[in-house]
Amino acid sequence: LQYLDVSIYQMLRGSGIIFVALMKQHVLKDHLHQYHWVGVFWNVVSVVIVGGTAMLASGGDGEGSNNSNTSETFWGVCLLMSGAFVQAVQFVFEEHVMTMDIPAPPLLLIGMEGLWGTILSICVMYPLGYYLPGSDHGSYEDPFNTWAMFTHSKNIQVAFFIYFFAIFFYNLFAVLVTFKLSSVWHAILDNFRPITVWGTDLFIFYYINPLFGEVWTQWSYLQIFGMAVLLYGTAIYNAPNAGSLLLEGQWWAFGINLSSEYEQVKRELEQAEIDAKWEAKRQ
Repeated sequence: LQYLDVSIYQMLRGSGIIFVALMKQHVLKDHLHQYHWVGVFWNVVSVVIVGGTAMLASGGDGEGSNNSNTSETFWGVCLLMSGAFVQAVQFVFEEHVMTMDIPAPPLLLIGMEGLWGTILSICVMYPLGYYLPGSDHGSYEDPFNTWAMFTHSKNIQVAFFIYFFAIFFYNLFAVLVTFKLSSVWHAILDNFRPITVWGTDLFIFYYINPLFGEVWTQWSYLQIFGMAVLLYGTAIYNAPNAGSLLLEGQWWAFGINLSSEYEQVKRELEQAEIDAKWEAKRQ
């Protein structure tokens, strides 16, 4: 965010779903059907629309722009895409360890991620930030100054505990999504966050305090359209389950007809259900 506008950050971070889908098929060897890829494509389109809306609303070099030069922007894009790739690796790894022959329970997985994150922060990141030169009392990040502010500020303490529990439940539900569904579903639902945040901002501005939140603009209709595209892509990916959209040559399917693939998937699901019942009787 030091090198990119928030709108561009919001637009590019949704690209993680592409990395997740590719790794799910080529690393986990879990075959994705054609309609899955169509759903992923429309999810990416929705992210571009939402990000483009934010860019239009800010006017490019408006107040929200950080006026970074070309090299800094390129560096920011590289960092952001690297972060999206690492996050995709995390999603796929979580699915892998929860679907092994001896699977890891979701709560154990969250605990181990938190433990290793704490160890790396204390033993690597904090010493690195303290000894690197910077503007925080001569350091890039002074953990002792941070601790002093935390212990002497009631507001910081309240914000810390709210953030702590919010992140805990976010990670819990996110891992449960991967556990019950898949890593691609995790990435798809993660793309709903900008829309949810936007709706919350509108509610805060108009119903709580106009000093905060976000105002409705002429580009907000385009953002609504982006949300509709996101729902459209998600419904396609969810096929052939209830509430999904089947691409069978309709006008809204843009002439794409995947009827034979849906029939094949249904047969595979029916066979898997028969095999599961047979296995249960044997045990």
